[in-house]
This record gives sequence, C-alpha cells and structure tokens, in this order.
Amino acid sequence: MKVTRTQIVDRAYDLLRDHGLSSLSMRRVALDLGVQPGALYYHVANKQELLAVVAARVLEDFPASATDPRSAAEAFRTALLRVRDGAEVVSFVQAYRPEIVTPTATLHRLFSTRLGPRHADWAARTVVHYVLGFVAEEQNRAELVHAGVVEEAPSDAGKPDEAFLFGVDAILNGLSSTRT
Repeated sequence: MKVTRTQIVDRAYDLLRDHGLSSLSMRRVALDLGVQPGALYYHVANKQELLAVVAARVLEDFPASATDPRSAAEAFRTALLRVRDGAEVVSFVQAYRPEIVTPTATLHRLFSTRLGPRHADWAARTVVHYVLGFVAEEQNRAELVHAGVVEEAPSDAGKPDEAFLFGVDAILNGLSSTRT
C-alpha cells in the first residue's frame, strides 16, 4: 500500500486527539496505516518533524487576524484544548520550530504597535508561555482524574475560564505599565 504525507499527518493527529502523546509513535502510525515504519520516513524526516506538522494542525483554526491580545490568548487556549496533550506538543514545537506556533507571531504583531520589536517579542512569548503552561496543567489534571489517580479539582478551582482570564489580564495589565 502506498501512503501519503496527508494520510500520515491525519493519522498522527487522530492518534494525538483520541489517545494522547503517549500513543503517538512512528511505529503506531505505520501500523494503523498498514505500512512499514520506514515508509513514513519518505514523507517526514523524523518524529520531531511529524510533531511540528501535527502542531500546525492543532493551531490551524487559530485566528492569525486576532485584533487584541486577550482574545488571541483565549483562541490559543481553545485550539490547544481541542486536542489531547495539545499544549505539550505545541510547547515542544515552540522550542523546536517556533515559526510554526502562529500565536507567537500574532501576539508579536499586536504588541509591536505599542512596544518596540524586542519587547513585543518578549511580551508575545510571555503570553504564549502562560497559555501553554495553563493548558498543560488543565490537560494533565484531566488525565489524572480520568485515570482515577486524583479526584476532581477543588471547588474553588472549578472555574478554569475565569482563572485563565485572570492570569491573562494580570499579564496584560503588567505589560501596559511597561515602558520601552
């Protein structure tokens, strides 16, 4: 059977979404597609490249035309939450191939109107790191609850949307007082 790059990426994305990062391997993708693992390497150089392409898929609905940092942060979180371990994969890709993490470029653009280029970069990275960390904790907690390792979050932590926006607002308020 001949396999295409699109089939490989689709299957890898489905595995990530349905089973999480621990189930995503080149061997598993090949097995599910009915080919030998070596057949995948004609289309993707290695697992890191596969994760980069999958991260781009995770973020494909992120609105690059966002008009304010708060809504961009919310949209970023929403995109990550749609896919199991989305934050972990995108965090890895942020280090490996940062140009794929489109929210960083969008936030940089939004901050650059008020901050200089260097500070806009730092501000964008600060928001991206906050979103990745917040969502990673949410996703890890959900996995632990699902596995029965921990109980549901305490009642005061039961408002993740409010807690998330509180953090975003704190960062943005701090940035608004930053002098360039």
